[in-house]
Amino acid sequence: MTLSGQIPMRGPDAASYPVRTSSPARAGGISRGGDMDRRGCLRVLGGAVVTTTLPPRVRAGAAAPVSVQWALHTPLAALPVRLAERLGYFAAEGVAVALAPHGSASAAALDPDAVRVHAGAFDFVLRQQLHGQPEQAFLALVRTPQLGFGWRHPAPAQGQGLAAAPVRVGVLAGDRMAPAIAALVLQGQGVAPGQVQYPTLGDVAHTQTLLASGTIDAVCVGDPMLTQLQRQGAIRLVADTRHPSDSQRLLGGPVLCACLSAPEPQVRRHGAELQSVARAVRRALRWLQTAGPSDLARHADLGGFAGDPSLFLSILMHTRGAFSPDGTLEPQAVQQVLRVLYAQPQGMDYDSLDPTRLYTTRLLPT
Repeated sequence: MTLSGQIPMRGPDAASYPVRTSSPARAGGISRGGDMDRRGCLRVLGGAVVTTTLPPRVRAGAAAPVSVQWALHTPLAALPVRLAERLGYFAAEGVAVALAPHGSASAAALDPDAVRVHAGAFDFVLRQQLHGQPEQAFLALVRTPQLGFGWRHPAPAQGQGLAAAPVRVGVLAGDRMAPAIAALVLQGQGVAPGQVQYPTLGDVAHTQTLLASGTIDAVCVGDPMLTQLQRQGAIRLVADTRHPSDSQRLLGGPVLCACLSAPEPQVRRHGAELQSVARAVRRALRWLQTAGPSDLARHADLGGFAGDPSLFLSILMHTRGAFSPDGTLEPQAVQQVLRVLYAQPQGMDYDSLDPTRLYTTRLLPT
């Protein structure tokens, strides 16, 4: 059965972190290893907000400051942005960038007059639009949901007893894609959406207790929890959207899952600064694709793994292919996300959104 055929065709925790600021001064001592430019073509995205002229490159001293915030529960999605700061790519572009987790005390201390950029789930763009606050994605970060569906170990036989009782699938709070992925997997095993419950999970230890006791039957989570549960033998993975090929097979096409975005008025007024940010992050995306294990391990703290670089490397081996290689935004990926979310309970809200207003290609680096 083709799971993608089941999709209808209708349209943080708060914590105190230091604010990292990159200076527009000339960056020195930056290794260019693994940052070799790849050939690519700039795809003209039909129906998007497109102009024929690009903002000028920012001149040193002339750029407005930029603040970038990311969600605490998705640190890996923001990894390319934090790498761009650490490797000096923002400074090389002549733009001052301050970074902080969304909702943290350090985020509250950011310059309120700075150009505001969000790094994280594309769902943020959708929710802002639904609340009447026009937000536009301008660079792709992650092109798969980076989620895995796993039965508790030992796993029940496929289809055996699943349709007779509610299936309890643990998900993390605030993750709107997890129920969608779980529903597609279970639909392929004959379980109707109304037969599934989605209890909210805590940390890894709490989740492992729920699995061992049979309180939940399965989980649909991302890393680091997914890799940790696999290492502990707590789950048997049956669907893994960390890999682009598996994600497209399940979802029927590419999806935009994480991006850089900004309020539409700031996209118009501060295109030069935002394009410099996009150029720096695209450089970090390319570095991430080609860097070796020893280079990656030095930045384990950016993903929250300062004490366990081996876990960081293990996770990146699973997820590196999910990161966009060049930041290109594809109309099909935007439309596919809307299709998946529309198929879920309360998904009717997304039908009111115009896909062409959710993103712009005007700031794509050349």
